[in-house]
Amino acid sequence: MEEIQEKELVSEPAVADNSETVSQKVEGQAQTAPSEQLILGKFKSVDELSKAYTELQKHQGIQSQELGSLRQNSVIFNNINKAWEELRLTQEAQQELTKVTEKYNTPEYFQDPSFRQIFKEAFLALGKNLDPDRLVNLIEGYVSSRIFAHEKSKAAKNETENVINSMTFSKNKTSEIAPPKKRLDEMTPKEVNELLQKLI
Repeated sequence: MEEIQEKELVSEPAVADNSETVSQKVEGQAQTAPSEQLILGKFKSVDELSKAYTELQKHQGIQSQELGSLRQNSVIFNNINKAWEELRLTQEAQQELTKVTEKYNTPEYFQDPSFRQIFKEAFLALGKNLDPDRLVNLIEGYVSSRIFAHEKSKAAKNETENVINSMTFSKNKTSEIAPPKKRLDEMTPKEVNELLQKLI
């Protein structure tokens, strides 16, 4: 028991010392706090706050000007990039067209205005995706089929005219044939045979 009481006595002064230290710190803060109260935790007076706000506005104005300038420069840079890209595509198209015209510069192709117009329309529609060799093959196939169809139609017309010409009768034969006076069902077999012999 004596040991427990000694321990309690030993621990009691430590608590008392702590409380005194804490009370001294609180009193010290209480004494310094009213004299050094900060506005918004940073400014000692309203004048300092006002000066800081004015500086902030100046700084914000400068930043706004710099941002506007950067945006303007960005637009100019994008326009220059687009112009360079268009120039590059135009040069590539010119090189491609030069190759094609060298290959197909014959009376059947680029020297023919119709072919030039067809090629131009196809190139404007497809650009770099145009396959000139395939286009020429398709045009040639179409022209060949049209020529074949025309020749076939012409041959059929000539054949029809030849058949019509071979079927014409002389005026003497047609004048000799008179229309029958009776209908076929009223005729006797002998009369039918006589009529057929006249017609054939």
